[in-house]
Amino acid sequence: MGRSLHNPAGAAGSPRIGAGGLAVYNIHDISFIIEGQQTAVMGDGRNLLETYDGLVVRTFYPYISEALTIARLFRDAGKVVMDLSLTDEGYAVSKMHDHLVMAQHGIPNPRTWQLFNPRQVEAQAEQLTYPCLLKGVHGARGEHIYLIHNAEQLQRRLWHYPCGELMLQEYLPTEEDYRLLVIDYQSLPVMVSRRPARGDFRTNYSLGGRFVGRDLGEFPGFKELAEAAARALRREFTAVDIRMKGDQPMVLEVNRLPDFEGFERATKFDVASEVVKYIQKRVRM
Repeated sequence: MGRSLHNPAGAAGSPRIGAGGLAVYNIHDISFIIEGQQTAVMGDGRNLLETYDGLVVRTFYPYISEALTIARLFRDAGKVVMDLSLTDEGYAVSKMHDHLVMAQHGIPNPRTWQLFNPRQVEAQAEQLTYPCLLKGVHGARGEHIYLIHNAEQLQRRLWHYPCGELMLQEYLPTEEDYRLLVIDYQSLPVMVSRRPARGDFRTNYSLGGRFVGRDLGEFPGFKELAEAAARALRREFTAVDIRMKGDQPMVLEVNRLPDFEGFERATKFDVASEVVKYIQKRVRM
């Protein structure tokens, strides 16, 4: 599901059919039907369970339950689902979940707190080193991320969200960070460095971040770190964001829904074709 391989967040409309029978559906193009014991996932007048060999889920929030239901139905129909983990383990849409799992696997990531009690937040605010980051646990593409400079600003920002909806994270002040794309748990041979737009601290392409193509060989250890993070979280296709803390590379995020338009433009690497090749490989297995 999703509007395109580049960007999963798009407007509803007729599904697009690409080369090799690849179709892109928005959640608004899809409906569930039950008649007796017969079930169907309908799109464009067709039962998708009977029409396609596999499913790549690109859209979740706010239709998390529906996306997981479609993934399960495809699996039960004997079709390929990516990521397979959507169908055989408890699913969490949470940045904090990802950081906890990475920490358990020994993958370095920034100090992070998710607190559910306002008093805990107040106590933690007194111990923080500023500036720090405030991040939505369900955010994506740079949304709901704030650079906080003092306790008063922290309290004002927290006031606008339900308790526990945001997490605190140490801020790693560097001029740039890095993004690697991983497909089938293997890093692509190219990567990008990312710098924020003037007046911003976020490096997301959708927010004006400047991407520069880099050779993976320039950064020893990045390949192994990105692949380890993808394996820990069972992300078959993911973007791993890395930022340096002194001499130590730290994993910022392992994105399940990577937008890679900026990556392709900076590196001239055809990511979309690599993703399609991997899906075809999975279907033939």
